[in-house]
Amino acid sequence: MRLRIEFVSKNNIILPVGYTKYVQALIYNIFSQKVRNFVHEEGYRSDRKFSLFCFSWILEEAKYFEKMKIFDFGQKISFYISSPVDDLIEDLINGLVKNDKFRIGENEIYLSVVTAIQKVFETPHSIDIVALTPIEVHRTFMENGRNKTQYYSPFDKEFKELININIRDKWQAFYNEPLSEEIEITPLFGGEKAEKKYKRVVYYGFGDKKYIVEGWKGKYNLKGNPKVLSFVYDAGLGSKNSQGFGFIE
Repeated sequence: MRLRIEFVSKNNIILPVGYTKYVQALIYNIFSQKVRNFVHEEGYRSDRKFSLFCFSWILEEAKYFEKMKIFDFGQKISFYISSPVDDLIEDLINGLVKNDKFRIGENEIYLSVVTAIQKVFETPHSIDIVALTPIEVHRTFMENGRNKTQYYSPFDKEFKELININIRDKWQAFYNEPLSEEIEITPLFGGEKAEKKYKRVVYYGFGDKKYIVEGWKGKYNLKGNPKVLSFVYDAGLGSKNSQGFGFIE
């Protein structure tokens, strides 16, 4: 299930480059203390820990002030959050209903509208999707005594491989059962300008904890078991979903 959440403010909402960290913090603050602690500390586990939620970037266009490296969103912002875990979504709804005033960064905001959306793919084995936030997959290895991260594009064979490893791990963490099936993922774009148009190099976080993540937007075709496609739709595609990557529509 997913929610579309809209907030308004008495003043213009100003956020810096890397603001997705603030959206993530807002989501954690909407969670109840019990759920917040569980998602942050324990999570859903297979060989790795997963928070099993994903969120979009802010949907409204902003004015960008390059010298100050800030975005001005005006007096309204909205974004999506999704999860295959109904309890997480229900906890968010309860948190939104109980408290109408919130903070994102230095901005005081008020709940305006929340809409629940549920979509289940029962029969189609092929769907076209668009990445509202970049899809990110990578491997980390040692080079000259230092950790190096290699990001992959939709045109690398490792892209599909790592997408499916990630799906299997999240599936195991949620359902506590193995997943033998894979999905096919095919980019619906190409050409020499594809990288310039769809590749995104994103700053995440601030200060000493700021780092760069590479991912890809664009449209894709997914083929596979409808139950797996429904799971991917809610859980996100690729890695770093709870940091705002791989949110698809």
